[in-house]
Amino acid sequence: MFDQKPGISRKVKNGDAYYTLTWSPLKKADKYEVTLKVPSVAGLYELYRMDKEKKLNLLSVTHAWYGGLRSQIRAAIDPDATNDPVRKAELEDAELYYRYAPSESMEDILDVVWFLHTGYFPNDVRVEHSGRYRRMFLSEKAPDKVYWLD
Repeated sequence: MFDQKPGISRKVKNGDAYYTLTWSPLKKADKYEVTLKVPSVAGLYELYRMDKEKKLNLLSVTHAWYGGLRSQIRAAIDPDATNDPVRKAELEDAELYYRYAPSESMEDILDVVWFLHTGYFPNDVRVEHSGRYRRMFLSEKAPDKVYWLD
């Protein structure tokens, strides 16, 4: 049974950071459920689209600071919240899923998002890490066992 609270923890040893990212359960994206169940705190989240073959496709992994996870996820799943026609088409009538990990440290959030981006999108990393550590390591925990990094 998975009973760990979602979030980010960090241990530092010899100038290296060892992060543990514990995800919330993967949930179907519904703006009403997001409003009721997602905390309005800082953190990071992933957004997925289910394709016709019932395979999850990662759309984004990003941080939420101002406005918190609740408002950022709601905006991310709402096709009317974007003027980008490609993004709008991507969201229209899509079966979307999300998961999140809250954190009170913006520097930890940025380090983890940077680490994930270097693994997911190595040629298109759009965030900077905090610069506090010589090297960073990350292990993920997820109740539904959905992992993208080895």
